[in-house]
Amino acid sequence: MLTALGVDVGTTNTKVALVDVTGPRVLAVASAPTPPPRHAADVLAGLVARVLPAGPAPVAVGIASMAETGVPLGPDGTPRGDWLRWDGHRAGVEADALAARIGRADLFAATGVRTSAKIPLATWEWLRTHDAEALHTRGGAGAVGRWAGAADLVGLLLTGRLATDHTLAGRTGAYRLGRPGDLPTAFDADLLAEVGLRPSQVPEVLAPGELLGGVVDGRSTAAGLARGTPVTVAGHDHPVGTWAAGVRRPGEAADSVGTAEAVCTLIDGDPDPEPVRTAGMSLVRTVTGEHAALLAGSSSAGAAVAWWLRTYAPDADLTALMAEVVALGDVPLDVLVLPYVAGRQTPAPDPAATPSVVGDLSGRTPAEGLHALLAGLALQARWMLEEQGRLAGGAAPSSVAVLGGPMSANPAWLRLKARVGSSPLRLVAEREPVAAGAALLAALRTGALDDAPALASQPVVAVRRTGDEQAFARFVDAALLPSTA
Repeated sequence: MLTALGVDVGTTNTKVALVDVTGPRVLAVASAPTPPPRHAADVLAGLVARVLPAGPAPVAVGIASMAETGVPLGPDGTPRGDWLRWDGHRAGVEADALAARIGRADLFAATGVRTSAKIPLATWEWLRTHDAEALHTRGGAGAVGRWAGAADLVGLLLTGRLATDHTLAGRTGAYRLGRPGDLPTAFDADLLAEVGLRPSQVPEVLAPGELLGGVVDGRSTAAGLARGTPVTVAGHDHPVGTWAAGVRRPGEAADSVGTAEAVCTLIDGDPDPEPVRTAGMSLVRTVTGEHAALLAGSSSAGAAVAWWLRTYAPDADLTALMAEVVALGDVPLDVLVLPYVAGRQTPAPDPAATPSVVGDLSGRTPAEGLHALLAGLALQARWMLEEQGRLAGGAAPSSVAVLGGPMSANPAWLRLKARVGSSPLRLVAEREPVAAGAALLAALRTGALDDAPALASQPVVAVRRTGDEQAFARFVDAALLPSTA
């Protein structure tokens, strides 16, 4: 048996998995709420200590994380404050100012990301205005701060080196897109200068496959991780999960579902960037750097389900309610919910979009209402995937791998995805695919594996009903109506 350790720093929870990479199969998982940066070392060590007894010592460690999230560091590497997260909405004014100076279309063409409040480039501009010392002089001349992304901080704690990978750098707004197979090896100095930073204040950018370093003495070695164990920054959680699911060739797609949802379609080459930008999507590179891909995100996934339960069924027994939804079977999709609890990012971006009902829910049971919401979520995912196909030249994905804990735990939602989707669906049943993928990438990059297998998956049977195509058309038509908020 050959094992590797995978770390996934998520929006809600941080997971550590010990993975038999020859299977592959997860031997043990430990999870805890994602801690403030100052507590990251202690929480990480605790999680490591919980999984290591499940198998032989890992040959490598891989780190994945949410993107667009980080923390300023002091000159000694100590975090200055809490995470500045992707969903903080603090830097909208600064994003608009950057767009006015640089040009929205020009910045997107250069970086593949849209100028919005979530990108660190806008956050860094916000810091310059609201907390000038966070990334600038503090405690004397020359004492400047640095920025660490979520995965970068874990890597720093494990190895003493601050570096990131291209999939995380590519979400900042300060890293040029480059061509597949020929990626930049550093953040862009001119883009950093727009917000008053120097390249020395941001992480190094590792080449695809490059190792970060070896584990140094600290809390994790005290927890049992061997000193010198090779460490790699696996990358942004969605591309890591996409790769782990076996989506590695143009024409294939992944649908990653958690608190938020992301769909990613691998493509042969970059399309015209402006239609991608106006559709609210991103141009990215795969974790190996070999292929271009289109990435689309929606905050309305697990978050929308939580909102629905909190609003319409606060006292319901969740297990029993979900069982009732399953028992409904393949009922007609005559009632749908537009699931936009925080606006719509894509397609047809509309920050003012709100949840609304298409049809009549009066007299319906709580289970029927939840079914209408899950149908809306499934149709939203189809809309994103079809728009990616259109942008890439019109072809639907040859297959879609669905991954993430909510998909394994919610058969009604999964069945609806297969029912309304336009491409064959397969389920990656592993509940922690990102942590598992980080471990697989780590083993591959150290040379412990010649070729990393994909996580196991199985086809999802699609049971289509008369009227489903009309339901998709009604959903899109309703979503495109002007917002009244």
